[in-house]
Amino acid sequence: MKRRLTERGAQKLGEREREVGLDPGDDAGRWLEEHDPKPGPEAPKSIGKSKALHRWRRQRG
Repeated sequence: MKRRLTERGAQKLGEREREVGLDPGDDAGRWLEEHDPKPGPEAPKSIGKSKALHRWRRQRG
């Protein structure tokens, strides 16, 4: 039985498919180029952490 595809697995699969590329003359390749958005820049990890969390940790520590 196959395991379910996780969100991270789907992202990696999509990255691999984009790296391989498609024939530019192919209808499917043109459609994907027009409709598949390019991934944006990744946000730094610190964006997810709030100042309140750091203050709370300082008070506890």
